[in-house]
Amino acid sequence: MPGCFAALGMIFQARRRWKLAGGGSVLAVMLLMSACASAADRPCGERPAASAGAGVEAILRFAGCALEHGSPQEALKSLDSLSAQDGDSHFRAGALLVEHKLYAAAARQFGMARRTYKDAYLAGYDQALAYLNAGDYPGAIRTANELLNHDHETAELASVAAAAYLKNGQPTEAYNALRLAAHLDPKNEDAYVDLCGIALDRDDYDLGLEIAAIGLAHLPNSERLYLQRGVLRAMKGEFREAEQDFATAAKLSPEDVLPSVSLGLVSMQMGQLDQAVDGLRQAVSRHRDNYLAQYWFAKVLLQSGAAPGTKEGEEAMAALRASVRLNPDFWHARADLGKALLDRGEAPAAIVELEKAAALNPSASSPLYLLAQAYRRQGDEARANNLAARVSKMQAEEREGFPEASLKRIIREGTSDFPSSQSKP
Repeated sequence: MPGCFAALGMIFQARRRWKLAGGGSVLAVMLLMSACASAADRPCGERPAASAGAGVEAILRFAGCALEHGSPQEALKSLDSLSAQDGDSHFRAGALLVEHKLYAAAARQFGMARRTYKDAYLAGYDQALAYLNAGDYPGAIRTANELLNHDHETAELASVAAAAYLKNGQPTEAYNALRLAAHLDPKNEDAYVDLCGIALDRDDYDLGLEIAAIGLAHLPNSERLYLQRGVLRAMKGEFREAEQDFATAAKLSPEDVLPSVSLGLVSMQMGQLDQAVDGLRQAVSRHRDNYLAQYWFAKVLLQSGAAPGTKEGEEAMAALRASVRLNPDFWHARADLGKALLDRGEAPAAIVELEKAAALNPSASSPLYLLAQAYRRQGDEARANNLAARVSKMQAEEREGFPEASLKRIIREGTSDFPSSQSKP
């Protein structure tokens, strides 16, 4: 392309210097501009094909260029010309497609690589993981089980199968796969953590505690397992024991905000508000960019009686604003910010936050209830009455109390459900 523009410049210079006949020079310019436009349409050149004698390197290079220039279909057509018997080239093609997040196409390339690639297990594992990231959970399950049933029993593969089962709505199969992962690798922390997560989701707290105990026997310094066990104990109402687990997790991983926030929540649940305030204030001082720490610090201040205009009231307002800024989609913070603004008499600003909270979670009754109050203060009785009628028909927001449900959410957000990238280069 730079050569095209340089040639055009030379033609125009010649036209000025030697007064070329208009028709001839115009024709030359038009032809050259057409060639330049054609080159612009094909920044990577002509698509090579193995049938035309193109080598593997040329095909992969063209595919990489096409992907970089936003032409995935051109890249895929080029990769289709790779020899079906060349497992190495298909494996490299799969890795290239993963790099550009074309997971479904990558899974196909890894599947072709499995036939002749030097490491059939690695190609199959990457195929299963690509299917998982593509959202093709049945494909991931099928591929993982093919390998597991053919002398490739590994903890990492069982974990991929478990993740696919879980995403496919098959928790029993996921649980069994994770048990296999833990059996194959007793020090596989992810397997124990995910097993505890399934038990937590099923409200089977005793089973979760058994799993955590087994995991901690193999991994006595696992902050994640102490955190999981603390949540399980809190859900059973064993707050003192939960407090001990959260404190241990905080000592093992002082840079992690989740144990500190969990400690604050369990202190609130036990009615130890002063202790909760102190703990969450420290959590905020160490983790100012964490929306959960900011939110729960505000929450405990308000629960302790912080009033508008007081030092504590201003702290709570600042923390709520920070939580919303750090995570605009966390509707709880927006709802409580709206309530705080309403308590200050700032109904218009409250309405903005409450409307956003209601939009983020239409099934939650608390933002709608507060929004009805705000509309009424603004004299909009019609909208207020309409919302009040809707709220009266809605069921309770959650079966569990908010602090307990929040502990569950903390665990979900603090742990990963499934692998997100290929395991090996």
